[in-house]
Amino acid sequence: MKDGLTRGFIRELDGLRGIAISLVLLHRFWPEQGPLHRFAKVAELGWVGVDLFFVISGFLIAGILLDTRSDPHYFRNFYARRMLRIFPLYYVFVIGCLVVFPLMQRGPYLETSFIKTAGSPLWYLLYLGNVPETIGYEPPFVLGPIWSLAIEEQFYIVFPFVVATLDMAKLRKLLLGLILAAPVFRLVALLLAPGNERIQYLATPCRMDCISLGCLLALTVRTASFDRKTVARAFGAALLVCAVGFPLGLLTRTTPWGRVLGYSVVAVTFGLLVLFVLQRRNERVTALLRVSSLRYLGKICYGTYLLHRPADVFVDKLTDRLGITDPLEAPDGLESVSILLLKFGVAVVFASASWYAFEKPILRLKDRFQPENHPAEETKRPPASAGAASPKVLTEVVPDLREMGETARNSG
Repeated sequence: MKDGLTRGFIRELDGLRGIAISLVLLHRFWPEQGPLHRFAKVAELGWVGVDLFFVISGFLIAGILLDTRSDPHYFRNFYARRMLRIFPLYYVFVIGCLVVFPLMQRGPYLETSFIKTAGSPLWYLLYLGNVPETIGYEPPFVLGPIWSLAIEEQFYIVFPFVVATLDMAKLRKLLLGLILAAPVFRLVALLLAPGNERIQYLATPCRMDCISLGCLLALTVRTASFDRKTVARAFGAALLVCAVGFPLGLLTRTTPWGRVLGYSVVAVTFGLLVLFVLQRRNERVTALLRVSSLRYLGKICYGTYLLHRPADVFVDKLTDRLGITDPLEAPDGLESVSILLLKFGVAVVFASASWYAFEKPILRLKDRFQPENHPAEETKRPPASAGAASPKVLTEVVPDLREMGETARNSG
């Protein structure tokens, strides 16, 4: 195992998640009028933030499963910790939407426009929320983000059994097969339904390459070494492909190239980004990813992702009440910039309230299901016979150990 890459608390991954959620928020909140509108096509690329989440999630979750699969409580610990992290806020949010919004409308529950638009509530309660839009429904605005959470949970319901059953070689072949199969699924979907680009974006088989690539990265860094210069060059080449492909429509979800190969380009680029960052932990080149504010965004990213659309609605209602409806009426169009920042800030406030008042207290229960070899823990501990550590060493190490423990409680 290459402990230097995989063991201990990886602060930079929190920073990457902070970037991912920022991309999602900019994609959603970018104004349609005013001075910022000229950059709308660039902001549209914010959809790739979800793909970065997929790669990071695959890397972290697969790493936990690989490192703990010899644990006698392997399945119990994984599923208990996963449910404590994901289920509480998810079900409070989903059930709240499915109850409150229909009650605000007239008529029988199943006949309300909210439910007719959303489809059966069971889609969302059973983590199948990516299916309705794939088959032609248009989910209500506030339920829009559910699709990606559904894809992740569908994958992670099955993946622990796969890791427990297959050896490393077979697991690597399976993950490679999923990565290569995803663009094939997308091509078939394009040929069968050329007018429905949402299939490629939302259907689970079409989105397996990002998560599988993260899982493959977790497996590979535990069994092989990578030359730093080669990885840096490959990452640079991937960025160049993205830069050239963007104006050509390769990264646009509605073009044929984008619908088939664009997702693959993004997945490979983010996989190389994660590997690049892993090789440069605690180095100057990754210092930005260790900035506390960015890491805080990464810590609360789950709540931010679920609650950013209610934040969007809240700000829209607020500005309507205040008579702020047209950004172009403000001097130099600065009103649109202010509203963008306000929506971003309100989303962070909503997520922070959720984190401290609801999520964090529940996450303390995860200590009851702590695996023996969780990758967020130290690689080695000094033997008892080695003697006591000096006060200076303890002073330097204890804060880092506390931070590792906090992250272990909050990770998968």
